[in-house]
Amino acid sequence: MRTLVLSDIHANIDALEAIDEPCDAVLFLGDVVDYGPEPAACINWLRERGAKRVRGNHDNAVAFRMDCGCGEAYRHLSVQTREYMWQVLDQERLDWLGAAPISLELESGGHRVLAVHAAPSDNLFRYVTPEASDADLAAEAALTDADIILMGHTHRPFIREAGGKLLVNVGSVGQPRDGIPMASYAVIEGGQVELNQAQYDVEAAVARLRRLPLEERAINELAYILRNAGMP
Repeated sequence: MRTLVLSDIHANIDALEAIDEPCDAVLFLGDVVDYGPEPAACINWLRERGAKRVRGNHDNAVAFRMDCGCGEAYRHLSVQTREYMWQVLDQERLDWLGAAPISLELESGGHRVLAVHAAPSDNLFRYVTPEASDADLAAEAALTDADIILMGHTHRPFIREAGGKLLVNVGSVGQPRDGIPMASYAVIEGGQVELNQAQYDVEAAVARLRRLPLEERAINELAYILRNAGMP
């Protein structure tokens, strides 16, 4: 079973549709909404492929009208774009967002896999970055019996081993923050995980942003993030 693993699409349909990876199934680690211009199209893409999924903090915020709990540098952008999400998403799609579980247990090649948005210790909100210490990663690994832990949330991909387990952040499809403006994703097959990236038309995504009913400063910041894969 070859599974395409995606996270943090953030309503960027141009990035999502650029991923051309043969697979038998799709696993989504959350955050299909906020920051981007096309939430409905991205939700439809996942639904059409029968994606297994977990709920991200932005999905949670949009579905239940709660705070996203995201970092201060991006909070104002999430607040502004969330208002747009509520304008363009119907109740059925909002219900779909909220219906996702906050974790999933799967199997790949005889290996147990845990899928969460953020971390085993906090499924929605904890940031586990590439700079995390071995001790911090081992503490996260100790919280699950899974052999492989799949995460998103930070928008910064990595693969690390700790506590005899493999911890993988698959990065962000729609708003990478690792300095590489490409759609980041992973493939898992037979218990092996591979990180990949796909080029997409960033300027097409920026053009969509410019049509949104947002403050010009917010649009310029969002465009900068897409073009540079990070904040100024």
